[in-house]
Amino acid sequence: MAMPTPPPQASLTVTLDGLRNDKGVVQLCLTRDTADFLDCEKHDQRVTRELAATAAENVKLTGLAPGEWSLLVLHDENDNGKLDTMLGIPKEGFGFSGNPKIRMGPPKAKQVKFELPAGSSAQRVKLRYLL
Repeated sequence: MAMPTPPPQASLTVTLDGLRNDKGVVQLCLTRDTADFLDCEKHDQRVTRELAATAAENVKLTGLAPGEWSLLVLHDENDNGKLDTMLGIPKEGFGFSGNPKIRMGPPKAKQVKFELPAGSSAQRVKLRYLL
């Protein structure tokens, strides 16, 4: 009797560009439901990592299912567990898969989703600081 073939797996290496300093932590949230990618806690199929900013230049995520994903990265400089804002404008760094242009408000889901194939892949995310 043949053993069932395990489902394919993917890994993703995330490289961060433009980290302003090494204070606090960097939070990554990889979600399958790309329509609401900004609210990480809502997603049952999410993969998260929180690392000291000093160790966050390259992050490898393994054991992922191939398919469509979205990535949100936050630089929580004061390590208070949230993205601080002033008048609705982020005071701390943020970035997205696909590095969409930031205009008024966050990018649309279609701008940040990407296809993750089986095997190894990479995403380079540029962190942005508005204040």
